[in-house]
Amino acid sequence: MKIREELRREKEAERRKAALEKATARRIAKESMELIEDEQLEMMELAASSKGFSSIIHLDFDTLQHVESFRGEQFIFILLSLILYNRSL
Repeated sequence: MKIREELRREKEAERRKAALEKATARRIAKESMELIEDEQLEMMELAASSKGFSSIIHLDFDTLQHVESFRGEQFIFILLSLILYNRSL
């Protein structure tokens, strides 16, 4: 009887560990997707700004398909924003 109870406890501990690992993996994946979505939105906003639009709503299909091309400009935009912000202080 003791051996059975010990085996049951070990299996339950393994199930809990697997469930915890799965939940952690889900949380990490969700956070990663949120970061990707935030970055994508920032690039869309930069694309709209560089084309003189007030909103991403005005972006055409072609620009949206090639929004990754604004990745380099995103870094420059961030640096310029920081410089301008520091000058205003």
